Amino acid sequence: MESIYVGIFLLAIGILIKFFPGLLAGYNSLSNREKENAEANGLPTFAAMVFGAMGLISVIGYFIGIWLEMPSLSNIWILVTIVGMIVLIVFGNMLVNRRAR
Repeated sequence: MESIYVGIFLLAIGILIKFFPGLLAGYNSLSNREKENAEANGLPTFAAMVFGAMGLISVIGYFIGIWLEMPSLSNIWILVTIVGMIVLIVFGNMLVNRRAR
């Protein structure tokens, strides 16, 4: 059941980040030029999509675990969170540092 709670929490974070990008870790410490690059390259949208995907995978993983009668599969939210954070760190840095066209 915790997978559903974590999934809903991640979906809520994704929605909030789309409208308030300052919630991203380290975003407020960026220079104005880096913030403009990040917004022009779509960092808030990318982060919102990753958090949304993480939330959906967590919730769907819970129901698939019940359907397949594999309760250990419902703990997929742990793996999803770790992989999602790695994706956000790697590709988020690329979006911040790439020049806007």
